[in-house]
Amino acid sequence: MAEIAPRSARDAIRWGLLLSAVAVAGFRLPRTCGAFRDWHEVRLSDPSAAELDRLTFTANAVAIAIILVVAMGVFYLLRHRRSKQP
Repeated sequence: MAEIAPRSARDAIRWGLLLSAVAVAGFRLPRTCGAFRDWHEVRLSDPSAAELDRLTFTANAVAIAIILVVAMGVFYLLRHRRSKQP
């Protein structure tokens, strides 16, 4: 049977941060989809309401993107470094 490598606290932090970022992004996603739907419903009839919905959609979409990019960057930076063999 294959031997299981010991896990470090760094791995736990790494995976925990990634899981947290995905959870936060998933929490924001329904609101983002709703704002997109609302924006498309009122964009021709009420420009001021459409502008607010577009702003809400844009802010949520940018926040989701930033959260995921930062989480993937931290996940990458905290990876286990392999020692170079001569």
